[in-house]
Amino acid sequence: MKMQNGKYQMSKNLIMNVLAFGVQFIISFYISPKIVGAVGTSAYGFIGLANDFVAYATIITSVFNSVASRFIANAFYQNDIEKANHYFNSLIAANLIMASVFGAVGLVLVPNLDGILSIEAGMIFDVKLTFALVFASYIVTLVTQVFTTSTFVTNRTDIQGIRNIIQHIVRFACVVLFLNFISVRIYWVSMAALIAATVVAVMNVGLTKKLTPELKINIKYAKVSYAKELAKSGCWMALTTISTILLRGLDLTIANVMLGDYEMGILSIARTMPNTVTSIINTIAPLFTPVFIAFFAKNQILGLVENVKQTIEKMAIIMFVPITGFIVFSFDFYSLWQKSLTKEEIFLVTMLSTITVIQAYFNSVTATMAQISVVVNKLVLPVCVSVGCGVLSILIDFALLLFTDIGLYAIVISPTIVMVLRYVIFNSIYAAYCLKQKKTCFLPRVIRTWLSVPLLLGTMFLVRFLRPADSWMWLAVDVLLCAVIGYAEMAVLFDRKKIKKILCKIKKK
Repeated sequence: MKMQNGKYQMSKNLIMNVLAFGVQFIISFYISPKIVGAVGTSAYGFIGLANDFVAYATIITSVFNSVASRFIANAFYQNDIEKANHYFNSLIAANLIMASVFGAVGLVLVPNLDGILSIEAGMIFDVKLTFALVFASYIVTLVTQVFTTSTFVTNRTDIQGIRNIIQHIVRFACVVLFLNFISVRIYWVSMAALIAATVVAVMNVGLTKKLTPELKINIKYAKVSYAKELAKSGCWMALTTISTILLRGLDLTIANVMLGDYEMGILSIARTMPNTVTSIINTIAPLFTPVFIAFFAKNQILGLVENVKQTIEKMAIIMFVPITGFIVFSFDFYSLWQKSLTKEEIFLVTMLSTITVIQAYFNSVTATMAQISVVVNKLVLPVCVSVGCGVLSILIDFALLLFTDIGLYAIVISPTIVMVLRYVIFNSIYAAYCLKQKKTCFLPRVIRTWLSVPLLLGTMFLVRFLRPADSWMWLAVDVLLCAVIGYAEMAVLFDRKKIKKILCKIKKK
């Protein structure tokens, strides 16, 4: 096993994973208007709700899986291959047991869905089949999840990005085939996901054999003591999963139960793009973790601190331009994308999306710092804070829904406020504490990134004012122009040394 390192490898990791999300966006871009236009807003909402129900199951599975890569990686870095195999096979055994349990739960839950959720009579069969296929896809993923650790251990998350691209392409091809040549039904989207998950599962097994041939499937290595060790550390990450569900995963369920399936469908459309942005952040931030672990394992704390500071600016450079672009052009985008919606519905979707995506500014530049608690295995406080934020958000949700008439706005306002406060106040200070640095160690770098936001917003709103995006062509032109200008502005703001060198060369000439 060889760990890849250096700036070139990190660039590959970033590019491949960003491309993977680009493909995923294309899929959502194609599926959403087709489903909404053919079978209605309410039906589209059940696709997201089915995935949310499966997310609830990750509370238990994350107990073992959330920290497995770090434990296996640490064993590899210490050249303790036998210990790595103990973790590897213990996780296989645990996942097989959990998959059996969730399969049984699905057999009981799916036939009784119409007694739990608000579902139109004509959609009951479609919704039940959608949920059944989503459960099956999750079981396939769970059983083979251990085989995803090889790319993390070897710091080859660029391969992980390629694998994700292949998964999205397979899914997209199946969706196009099913929706265009068979019928427009929501369950075809879940069937495509199941086929893609199966293809990737086979790939993951092959990647493990290639990248980490030292890891062998052998039941004699599966030990209860190693599973307990994973669970002891992972239980805190499971609580983090609970907090994520409280903050984001219950929104469609709350909308369905308290407002109705139509409102749930509107919210599902509105959260598609913000969720994609959040997923990109959650995918990119851990890409830096293998390097963090390597620094920490060698007790090179000052090097780790400097590396974390660099990632703050890297995340801002990568994420701030697309976040700002979405905020500025969201109404134009939704108007062109969801032609079956009325102007009032487009405005509502735009406002819900904008309120939700604002927190991404704060999340993106503190996400890598949040990984430090995993690196140093100090998870108790961040987990407690996360759960507290989740509970507070739900309480605010219900208070706003019961005592005000703002409706769907209540479901997006509360998590945005709570999470912005968490990102600003907690993440950077706790990362500094974990590394035994001054509490304000990372704050200046973080605050400096936020100062770029008004400049980006001003520039992009000016472009939109001068050239309204009233067609796909002009929207593409405006977005491309804003991307070029935006990234140029970020380069000037955050790469001043290179700018100074260029200016010096110009002066000399």
